[in-house]
Amino acid sequence: MELREYWNILVRRAWILILLACITSVSAYVFSKMQVPIYRSTIQLNVIPARLDWGLQQTIKNLLRNYRGQIDSDKTAAEVIRRLNIDLTPGELRKKMTVSPIESDFLIQIDVDDEDPLIAQQLAQTTAEVFVENIRIYMLDQDKSDRVDVSIRDSALPGVLHKPKTKINTLAGAVFGLILGFVVIFVLEWLQADIIHSAREVERYLGVTVLGAIPTASMPERRPQTRRRRWWPLAKAGQQAQSEETYL
Repeated sequence: MELREYWNILVRRAWILILLACITSVSAYVFSKMQVPIYRSTIQLNVIPARLDWGLQQTIKNLLRNYRGQIDSDKTAAEVIRRLNIDLTPGELRKKMTVSPIESDFLIQIDVDDEDPLIAQQLAQTTAEVFVENIRIYMLDQDKSDRVDVSIRDSALPGVLHKPKTKINTLAGAVFGLILGFVVIFVLEWLQADIIHSAREVERYLGVTVLGAIPTASMPERRPQTRRRRWWPLAKAGQQAQSEETYL
């Protein structure tokens, strides 16, 4: 099949593409609007060694994973809950929080998701402060040349909308509808592959030139015949009856 024929198929059945794209994009938009918005606040921690030698830097890269575990622990979560006096359990707080070590930059990123952007900010900021205080207390017993300084890079800001991404979801729904439309179109063409639609297809399949086509003849519709009522004999019988009454 030539490329032009594929194009003709798409043009002929373009309504399927448009219909499915509209249905899936509208569905994705409505689904996004029905979801509860979640806001994310982010804060980063600097992890700086006391000396910039290669050995200590490699140690810090391994230490970042340990720090991640300390931040994402029930002990840290319980202290955050106590300071903020919020109605959460350590497990619930940990579900809201994501801790990611960035070894290449000696950073630890803390992301906190919540339905309230201000609460997300408070949780992220307090978590970072609790961890920094714990590390600084621990480093007091270490030799100065072996210490690792952990500090907050920038204070946490109020959370920004993390999900749902309405525009992205709507666009993704439209793309999915188009893909589904292509599948439906080519399935329909495959099912109708043995049906000849035009003289051009006859020439392609049989390799002969079509000289003419016989139009489809339609049979004339038969009108139902109605029986004619015979009014004359009835009228004649009525006249005879009237004359007999006169003679009587």
